[in-house]
Amino acid sequence: MAGWLAERGAGHLVLVGRSGSASVEQQAAVAALAAHGARVTVAKADVADRAQLEQVLREVAASGMPLRGVVHAAGVLDDGLLMQQTPARFRKVMAPKVQGALHLHALTREAPLSFFVLYASGVGLLGSPGQGNYAAANTFLDALAHHRRAQGLPALSVDWGLFAEVGLAAAQADRGARLVSRGMRSLTPGEGLSALARLLESDRAQVGVMPLDPRLWVELYPAAASSRMLSYLVTARRASAGRPAGDRDLLGRLAAAEPGARSGLLEPLLRAQISQVLRLPEGKIEVDAPLTSLGMNSLMGLELRNRIEAMLGITVPATLLWTYPTVAALSGHLARETCEAAPGESPHTTADPAAEIEEMSQDDLTHLIAAKFEALT
Repeated sequence: MAGWLAERGAGHLVLVGRSGSASVEQQAAVAALAAHGARVTVAKADVADRAQLEQVLREVAASGMPLRGVVHAAGVLDDGLLMQQTPARFRKVMAPKVQGALHLHALTREAPLSFFVLYASGVGLLGSPGQGNYAAANTFLDALAHHRRAQGLPALSVDWGLFAEVGLAAAQADRGARLVSRGMRSLTPGEGLSALARLLESDRAQVGVMPLDPRLWVELYPAAASSRMLSYLVTARRASAGRPAGDRDLLGRLAAAEPGARSGLLEPLLRAQISQVLRLPEGKIEVDAPLTSLGMNSLMGLELRNRIEAMLGITVPATLLWTYPTVAALSGHLARETCEAAPGESPHTTADPAAEIEEMSQDDLTHLIAAKFEALT
């Protein structure tokens, strides 16, 4: 973004960050900006700290060059199911986005700004399991943009999708790969800047920019089909019917197979789905190995649950993977449930929940409670 502004004639760029320009890469980036003729000031400050930000703005005013634009791109992650979240974890995620944006809003509202851009995330629009705190923080940025517009102030909140080379998802390869598998293609920095250039010429307060396959997203997250944004992009038949359609060919093969062979048909399919969720080769997924020993956690369990529902056309509880913790146990249970359910009806569960809970370890019970709470929220 800074390079893009410098190329377009920005005379003075003030880059604010908690670390300053400490790394060799950052120093090289600053030198590249200066090569475009821009005067570059690197300020070490936390935007969530009003006093620090006020000092930076005083220094900008003293430079004699008026402040003409603001780009707020701060953010951190601290993912976890709601049962695992704490006030401290929420504050950590909220501080750079909520407090930082509020401070910038309050301290620059009298400045003759040409633009006030907030880098938000598509998570606020689409939702994402385990990112309730991050979704809330980004939704606040959207609301602030609308609030500023209502006051006659410039504002644009861009709900970005996945970037290929920069950003929080790019910094964690597994996170980016998981989003791609859910139907979100990554943007290149060039594509993002091209979109931003067009948006700055528009009169929008909030825009989502993400190459998304909405059908795949809704398939994995059926509740998303009820959102106003996605309802016109996909046919929400699955959500309105109350249960997913499932793979008709697979369901037909399961129905035609002998009862004892159905589990064997499901095992390789489940291993393929688990492989995608865990980012592990299928060969490393033993049918009798506890999924938790392979790295499965509560968030991944919710994703796998959604994949199973889409594949088999059944509704399963969020606690399924903790009740049937191996591929063998899971395939056996799903083979029975899939073929016992009447067409158009959700399968029933014959196991005694109380007996299952009695057999669980303390860790499994904790996972079950967390997953159940997440399903309710």
